[in-house]
Amino acid sequence: MADVLLSALLPVVMKKAADRILQQFGVIWGMEEKLEKLERTLSAILSVLGDAEQRQVEDPAVKRWLAALKDAAYEADDVLDEFNVEAMRRKTEIQIDMSKRVRSFFSLHNPVWFRFKMGQKLKEIVQKIDEIAAERIRFGFTVTTQPQNRDRPQSHSYIDESNVIGREEDKEKIVKLLLDHDRNQNVAVLPIVGMGGLGKTTLAQFVYRDKRVEKHFQPLIWVCVSDEFDIAKLARAIISSATGTECQESNMELLQRRLREVVSGKRYLLVLDDVWNEDQAKWDELKTLLGTGGEGSRIIVTARNEQVSSIMGTLDAYLLKGLTEDDSWTLFRKRAFEKGAEVPPTLAKIGKEIVKKCGGLPLAVKTLGSLMHSKSQEKEWLSVRDSDIWDMQVGEDGILPALRLSYSHLPSHLKQCFAFCAIFQKDYEMDKDLLIQLWMANGFIPSGGRKELEDKGHEIFNELASRSFFQDIKEVAGYYGFYGSRGELYCTTTCKMHDLMHDLAQSITGNECLSVVDPATLEDVSKKTRHLGTSGHFILNIHRILNTSPNIRTLLSLSTEWSNRIMVTADSSKPRSLRALGLTHPDISRLPISIGFLKHLRYLDLSRTDIEALPDATSTLLNLQTLKLSNCDELRKLPKDMRNMSDLRHLYIDGCDNLKQLPAGIGQLSSLRTLTKYIVGNDAGRRIGELNSLDLGGFLELYNLRNVRDAADAKEANLSSKHNLRSLILCWDMIAWNDSCYRSSAPDVCKDVLHVGNAEEVLEALGPHDGLKLLAIRCYGGERFPTWMMDSLLLQNLVEIHLGACAGCEHLPPLWQLPVLKFLYLIKMGSVKHLCSSTIYGNASNGTLQAFPSLKRLVLHTMQSLKEWSEDEKTVEVMLVFPHLAELKIINCPNLMTIPILPSLKSLSMKGTNKQLGLVHGLTALSSLQIEVDKTNNGTESPPLAQEKKMSFRDFRSLENLTITASEDLAPLLEEEEEEMKGLSSSLHRLEVIRCNWLFLSSQQASSPLGFWKNLTSLLSLGINDCDDLVYWPEEEFRGLNSVKTLTIRYCNKLVGPSRLPLSSSSSGDGEFPPNLEYLNIIRCDGLVELPKLPATLRSLSVQYCPKFNSMTEGLRHATALDDIYITDCPSLTSLPEGFGQLTALKSLILKGCSNLSYLPQGMQGLTALEGLIIGRCPRLSSLPEGLQQRLPGLQRLKIEGCPKLERQYAKGGRYWDLISRIPETGTLSEIRSNFSTFP
Repeated sequence: MADVLLSALLPVVMKKAADRILQQFGVIWGMEEKLEKLERTLSAILSVLGDAEQRQVEDPAVKRWLAALKDAAYEADDVLDEFNVEAMRRKTEIQIDMSKRVRSFFSLHNPVWFRFKMGQKLKEIVQKIDEIAAERIRFGFTVTTQPQNRDRPQSHSYIDESNVIGREEDKEKIVKLLLDHDRNQNVAVLPIVGMGGLGKTTLAQFVYRDKRVEKHFQPLIWVCVSDEFDIAKLARAIISSATGTECQESNMELLQRRLREVVSGKRYLLVLDDVWNEDQAKWDELKTLLGTGGEGSRIIVTARNEQVSSIMGTLDAYLLKGLTEDDSWTLFRKRAFEKGAEVPPTLAKIGKEIVKKCGGLPLAVKTLGSLMHSKSQEKEWLSVRDSDIWDMQVGEDGILPALRLSYSHLPSHLKQCFAFCAIFQKDYEMDKDLLIQLWMANGFIPSGGRKELEDKGHEIFNELASRSFFQDIKEVAGYYGFYGSRGELYCTTTCKMHDLMHDLAQSITGNECLSVVDPATLEDVSKKTRHLGTSGHFILNIHRILNTSPNIRTLLSLSTEWSNRIMVTADSSKPRSLRALGLTHPDISRLPISIGFLKHLRYLDLSRTDIEALPDATSTLLNLQTLKLSNCDELRKLPKDMRNMSDLRHLYIDGCDNLKQLPAGIGQLSSLRTLTKYIVGNDAGRRIGELNSLDLGGFLELYNLRNVRDAADAKEANLSSKHNLRSLILCWDMIAWNDSCYRSSAPDVCKDVLHVGNAEEVLEALGPHDGLKLLAIRCYGGERFPTWMMDSLLLQNLVEIHLGACAGCEHLPPLWQLPVLKFLYLIKMGSVKHLCSSTIYGNASNGTLQAFPSLKRLVLHTMQSLKEWSEDEKTVEVMLVFPHLAELKIINCPNLMTIPILPSLKSLSMKGTNKQLGLVHGLTALSSLQIEVDKTNNGTESPPLAQEKKMSFRDFRSLENLTITASEDLAPLLEEEEEEMKGLSSSLHRLEVIRCNWLFLSSQQASSPLGFWKNLTSLLSLGINDCDDLVYWPEEEFRGLNSVKTLTIRYCNKLVGPSRLPLSSSSSGDGEFPPNLEYLNIIRCDGLVELPKLPATLRSLSVQYCPKFNSMTEGLRHATALDDIYITDCPSLTSLPEGFGQLTALKSLILKGCSNLSYLPQGMQGLTALEGLIIGRCPRLSSLPEGLQQRLPGLQRLKIEGCPKLERQYAKGGRYWDLISRIPETGTLSEIRSNFSTFP
C-alpha cells in the first residue's frame, strides 16, 4: 500500500501563507487573521509529522489521517496560489481587459466578488485543516526533527560504474562462453539469471566492454527491454544501437526488413537487458529476425525469471550469485568512507553487521554504503543496524528492506523528489534539467536563501545520485546543434533508476504518481492521481484524462514515437491544479486548454508541435517558470505582453525558424535564466540591450546582428558577464543554420556574407567570458576577426567552433593551439588561404609540428581560396601533424592539394576534382571513404590520372565502407594487376556507387574493371545510384559477389530488366543476381519493366516508384524463401503472377499505389505463413480471391485504405467482416477517420 508523503508539501503551503506580498494584500482584503491561523496550524502539524509518517507503516488509522490531511493541504495550496496570482497581478498592474480575453478566469474587475468568493474558500479550508489537526492529539505523536543534509564531497556526485567489485571470475566465464566456437549454433543465446539488485546489468556491461569481446564481435548492440516486449519497439532500438542513428520507422514490415539488413551476415553481440517476457511467440518472432546474423553471433539476456531463461536460452543459463561478505564489505567501504581514510574499528564492526544483512546484493550494499557516508556518529550507525525496517519481509512488490531503510533516512524534500520519478516508465532515460524544472513546478525544491532554485535542484539530483537512487548517469547530446554531433556541446545529463528503485518509488506514491505505457492501465488513473506520465502505443485523450483526474498537477506525454497520437476532442476540461503540462506531438496545433484553467501552471512544453501562436492571454500565467517551444516549425508569434511574466526562468524557442520577431521588453523578465534564441530588432524594447541585465546560461543564439547600431549598442548585451553561458551563436541574418549546410551539395540555405559596415566593431564588443564551450559565427561581414578571438586564453575552454559565410576574413584566429578543441567546422570561408599562420613554426620539433592537439572532426566546405594547411608550408621543411583527427570532410575546396600527417584518421569525405585525388593517396588506414569527383572548375578535362600521384583502392586494406560518386572515368584506380585487390577483398563490407556508368559492361565503355567486382569477396551491401547508362542487369559484375546480402538500386532510369540475349557465353540472359542475396530494393527506376530471375536465398523484395514495372512472373519463380514483399507506386502492375501461392514462407505483403492492379491470383491459400497484409490506393481492386480469404482469420495485421470497393466489404458490418474481426491489428480508412472525427 502506498505511503502518504506529506512532510515536503506542508512547508510549501506554510511559506505561501506567510508570503510577504500576500500578507500585505491579506490586510487589505481582511483575511490576515485566517492566513496567520493557517500558518500556526500547519506549523504545529509539521512538528509531529515525522513520527506520523513513520507510524503509518503499521497503523492504518494514521495513514488515513495523513491522507485526509494531504488532500486538505493540496486544496489549501491551490487556494493560496490563487491569492498569490491576484496579488502578483495587482502588483505588476497588468493593463489587459481580462474579462473579454479570458471569460473563465475569476473576475479581476470586481474586488468585492473576489474577496467574497476566495475568502469563503480560505475560511472553509482553514476550518478543515484545523479539524484534522485536532485529531492528532488522540494519536499521541511525538515531536521529531527532519534529517539534515550534510555537506558531501562533490566527487561522490556521480557513480563510477567501471569499478566493479567481485565479478571478475563471473566475467571470465561468460567471455569464454561467448567466444566458444565449438557449438553448432549460428546465433546462440546466453541468459544471465538472478534476483533484482544482484548486478546482472553491471556484469553484462562488464562483459560488453571487455577488449576481447569488442574485437571479436561487430556490431555490439545494447537494448534495455524492461516490462514491455514490443517487437517494433525492440527492432527500432536494435537498429538505433547498431547503426548509431535513431530509427523512427513505424511500419513493421519496413522495420523487419531493416533489422535483418543490419544484422545479416555480421557476427554481432546483442545484449537484451532486463527481460520479463514469457510469451514464446513474441520471442520466436524476434528470434527469426535476428537469425540472419553471421556464424558465432551471440545474444545475452538478463532476467530475474528462470522461465524467461527457458524460453529464450539456447545455452545453459548463467545463475548469478550474491557477492561474498568480503567483496560486499569492500564495496560498502568504498561508498561509506573517503578514499584512503582510516576506518574506525567500532564503525567497521557495525558496518560489517549491516553488510551481512544485505545478503550479498550489490544494490543494497551500495545504497546503504552511500547512506552511511553522511553519518559519522556511532549511535547513527547503530540506529541503522537495529532499525525495525530490517524485520520487514520482502513483499509482493519485491521492495528490499535495505532500500526502504535508505529511503527512510532521506530528508523530506529528497523523498518527494525521488518518489515523483515514478512518473517515468521503467528504464526511461530521465533528463536532469527536465527533472529539476518539474520539481520546481511542483514546489518540491525548498525556496529561501541566496541559492537559485536550479542550483538547489542540482544539489538534490547529485545527492540522490550519490546515494544510488539514480544510476547510469551520463552526458548525452541534446536536440539542438549542428551536423554530425547533434550539437556536441548541447549536452544534457541523464540518468536512470534501477528497477527496484522504480518499484520503491511506485510503492511510495501508489496511484498518486503514475506512468502509463499500456491503454489498459489507464483504468488506474483516478481522482487521487496527481502526476501522470504517458508513453507507449495508444491514443492519449487529453480532456478525458483531465476530466477523470481534475486534481492532476503534472501531465506529460513522454513518448518519442510519432506513431502514437494525442487526441484533442471538442470536450472541455477544467483542471483545477495543473502545474506542469508537456504535450510534444505534431497533433497539437493549438493550446488545448483554456488559459483560465492554467493559472497555477509553472511548466509548459509544446516543443515539436504544429502550434502557430500562443494566445496573448498566455502572458497572464504569472506563475509560469518554464516555457518550451523548441522546434515548433509553424510558430510565428509569441504573446505580446510576455514582459509581464515575472516568474519566467526558462524560455526555449530554438528551431522556430518562422519566428521572425520577439515581443518587446524581454529584458524585463528579470528571473530569466535560459533564452535559447534572441532576434535583435530595430525598435525600442527589441534592441540587443534587452539582454543587459539577464543572467543567462546554457546556450544562446543571437540573430539579426545587422540591427546592432554600433559598438556601444553591442556592449549593452553585456555578454562578458554571462558566466553561465556555455554555447553562443552569433548570426548577422535570420537564416537558420542546420544540418544541410554541411552536406556536399552546398545548398542554398547557406547564405553568403552580409556586408554590414559596423560588423567588426560590433563583433569586437560582443566578446564572451572565458568559460564558453561552443562558439559559432555566421554571415559576418568584417575583414578580420576580433582581438578577443586571437586570445588563446579566452578561448581555451572551447570544444566546438563553427565559422560560416565570413567571406571577407582572410586569416583565421590561432585555433590550432586551442587545447581542448574537438570539432571545427569552416563553411563558405571564401577568402581563407590557410588554417594556421606562420607563427606556428616556432613550435616545430624534429621536422614535425603538432597542430590542433585534441581535434577529432574537421569540416572544410566551399573554401575556394584554401591552398595550404599552414602559411608558407611549401617553403618550410616541417611536416604538420593533426594527432587525433578521426573524421575529415573536404567539400568544394578545389585548390587544396596537400594533406597533413593524420595518424588517427578513420573517415574521409571528399568532393573535388581529379587533380585532388592525391589527397587520398597516403590515407590507406581509412575505414570509411566517400569520394566525389567532378571536372575542374573551368569545365575542361582534368589532366590524365597518370600525371597525378599514383593511387589505387587496393591499397586500402582496412576500408569497410566506400562511396564513389564520379562522372569521370576512375577505372585506373580500380584496374586489375597480378597482385589482385587483396586489400578491398578482405575488408570492404559496404559499397555505394553513384553516377559511375563506367563501372558496368553494358555502358558501352571501352573497358570495364571486372577485376574490381570479382575480388569483392567480403562485400555485404551494394548500392547503385544514378547510373543512367545501365540498361540491363549487370550480370557479369554480379557474378562473383557471393557474400552480398543486400542490393539497392536507385534512380537508374534506363534500366529495363534482364537482357534478351546472353551478354557472354557463360551467362543465361536471365539477368542473375548475386547468388546469396537476401534483400533487394529497387527504387525510382523509371524504365524498369520486369524483374530478372531472383535467387532462392532472397528473403525481402521491395520495388518502389517504378511507373513501367508490370511483371513479376519470371522473377518470383525460384524465390521461394521470400518472407517480405513491398510494392508501392507501380501503376503499370495489373496483377500478381499465378504462382504467387507457392511463396509458403511469405509473412508480409504490402501493395500500395498500384492504381491499375485489378485482381490477385487464385491459389493464395498456399501463403500459410502470412501474418501481415496491407493494401492501399489500389482503387480497381474489388475483391480478394477465395484462397486469400481463407488466410485472413490467421493474420496478425490487416490494413485496407484507398480501395473503396474492398473497404466496403471488409469494414465493420461489411460482407466479410466476420473473417477479419478477430485480427489483432486491423482497420480500413473509413474506420480510421471515424476514430479521429473528434479532432478539431
